[in-house]
Amino acid sequence: MSDTSPPGRDSSGRFVKTETPTQAPVGDDQMHPIAKLLFGWVSAKSTPGLFFWGAIIICAGLMLADLAIHRHEYLHFAEFNGFYGIWGFGAFALAVLSGWPLGRLLRRDEDFYGEGDATPQDAGVEDEA
Repeated sequence: MSDTSPPGRDSSGRFVKTETPTQAPVGDDQMHPIAKLLFGWVSAKSTPGLFFWGAIIICAGLMLADLAIHRHEYLHFAEFNGFYGIWGFGAFALAVLSGWPLGRLLRRDEDFYGEGDATPQDAGVEDEA
């Protein structure tokens, strides 16, 4: 059952939220067994460390594999070890950093719509029903 009474307003005309009871966080005893089986590993304290060290091991393996691969590139500077990693990082950094000036170019001013009256028109009118 929900409260069907209209929300009240404070002295400045803003709507006041009614108090709602808060729910307790879901514990392990309230979690579905299949959800616990599939996603229980996410809440383990070692999960972030495993992802970090896994990424380090994968990167190190790819760097070692890059030493063993002999390339026949059209442009000779692309044959250097780590070229594609450096090129990819530079391209990604350029894409991310180009968002700042592009955002300044496309963003509207804070007062684009003008100064509006924040008080509702019927703030001072009480229902006489």
